[in-house]
Amino acid sequence: PLPTEWRAGEGLLWEVEIPGRGNSSPVVVGDGVLLTSEVSTAAGDELAVICIDRFDGSQRWLTNVAMTRGRTHQKNGFASATVASDGERVFASFGAAGLFCLNMAGELVWKAELPGDGHQWGSASSPVLFAGLVIQLAETPSESWLLAFDARTGREVWRTHRESRGCWSTPVLMERGASGGGDWQLVVNGTSSDNGQAGFVIAYEPSTGRELWRARGTSDIVCPTAIVADDQVISVSNNAVFAVSADGLGDVTTSHVRWRLPSGGAYVPSGVFYRNRIYLITDGGVVTCHRPDSGDTLWRKRFRGTFSASLVAGDGKLYAVSEQGDVQVFEAGDEFVSLATNRFNDRCLATPAISNGQFFVRGESRLYCIGSAGDQRIADARPISADGAVPSPSDRQQPLEDAKATPNDAGGISQNDNL
Repeated sequence: PLPTEWRAGEGLLWEVEIPGRGNSSPVVVGDGVLLTSEVSTAAGDELAVICIDRFDGSQRWLTNVAMTRGRTHQKNGFASATVASDGERVFASFGAAGLFCLNMAGELVWKAELPGDGHQWGSASSPVLFAGLVIQLAETPSESWLLAFDARTGREVWRTHRESRGCWSTPVLMERGASGGGDWQLVVNGTSSDNGQAGFVIAYEPSTGRELWRARGTSDIVCPTAIVADDQVISVSNNAVFAVSADGLGDVTTSHVRWRLPSGGAYVPSGVFYRNRIYLITDGGVVTCHRPDSGDTLWRKRFRGTFSASLVAGDGKLYAVSEQGDVQVFEAGDEFVSLATNRFNDRCLATPAISNGQFFVRGESRLYCIGSAGDQRIADARPISADGAVPSPSDRQQPLEDAKATPNDAGGISQNDNL
């Protein structure tokens, strides 16, 4: 089972200082926990990928891949995008500095340049893996693209221009149509404009980058990742929430939008679809539970603090981590039931990770591992989602090659992190 309450000496297995700073989420691959960070060195501020041993918190390796480049927002920083991994390679995006591929020993394999000179608020969109491709959203005020690279060589395979002036959401993969059928689509939540008009959630064919459908209704600046709820996409942005049936073509705003909510969207944190319910959280700590078929609100609760981390779920529980370091644990269900409040003496902006009964939380300066110690190491490294849990049917990336992903033992689900 996943932990509910913990403290030093009871449930808190270890905590370790992390070099530098970053808001990227932990990603668990086999016996390692992968992070990105901005590290100050004698040469200047460098961008690094770090691997931590999941069992004792020791540092396995730290690889500096580039110097920081471009601009960023003070809260965002230069290391907000979470890595993706296929178990053999690690893919890390650092915006204007580029996209990097390392092997599991921390050795650099290839680097790919991303278009543009970055955004004044930095970048946060994480890479996504699909059938031998690494797909990356790269948006700036001057030019914006969705790009795909060969995962083994770094060769650019396709690029699709986007009419957007900035989006910090991570794309999400889902099967197309109510019955699946093996066809996949990549959904990007939001576009920004120069005049503040409502933007679009857009679905693309991941093998080619061809646009499939779009629906208008997002706010102008979007950070949350779209939520996949069976055969529909739940788009969440600043005070805007709507559901789109994901089997259309072209502009489906009038034909496929199933419902809209007048409020309740978030500026930064993503929600989650878990046990046939949609759970959302706002930056101000308002958590709501909704029916996926109608959007009806089943309950509403306000937590103290401010929130940037996305909700995560597993073992019948949901976790909400505030910037102040409080972790609210509550039951998944049609009534709100609080289970515990746990506190870290650390600022927390990154979305936590769930893996094999353990809970990993990244603070401003430390990484924490909570759960049961276990008695053996993991023999193989299976494909892991960008938030650290083996993807579930409602929240999975298509693994490289033809491997099939299965939920982990704890049933952990998490949406990708953002700023």
